[in-house]
Amino acid sequence: MEKKTRLNSMNSDETPRLAEQLQRAGLRPTVGRIGMLAALIQIGEGYHYPEDILRELLRQGRLGSITTIYRVLADLTSIHFLQRSFDVDGKAKYRLTHASKAAEEICLVCEQSGRRITVQDKELRSQLDHLARVHGMETSSLPLLIQVNAITKLEKSEYK
Repeated sequence: MEKKTRLNSMNSDETPRLAEQLQRAGLRPTVGRIGMLAALIQIGEGYHYPEDILRELLRQGRLGSITTIYRVLADLTSIHFLQRSFDVDGKAKYRLTHASKAAEEICLVCEQSGRRITVQDKELRSQLDHLARVHGMETSSLPLLIQVNAITKLEKSEYK
């Protein structure tokens, strides 16, 4: 019961929504996870280093350690709440993914090259989700991935 009280006392208006999203993704909505997401929302758009996130947590008067930051970053990246990128020195930086956009995304992924094309189409995504349910499959709020075999211009010319 104490954890619920601490979660509700956080200063983010996003707390209930974040807790629900974490639960749907299969993670417990702990104070650390919600606190870090709230800190990332407070910092704003763009990529941020783990040390920047720790500084924001400390600025807000929340306890934290860099070890906890890295552990929670790994958790949130694994469920696609965060995207990881690397700077020119190879240092990891993170940014929030936008769940509302992800729920509409359809990604075509080439099996050979790994190349990705992302389409934002709410109606098409809804139709594909419905078709999956009709056939006993369940989709998530993450981007829908469709594997394709892309044909390069050179390969295409051979078929003419």
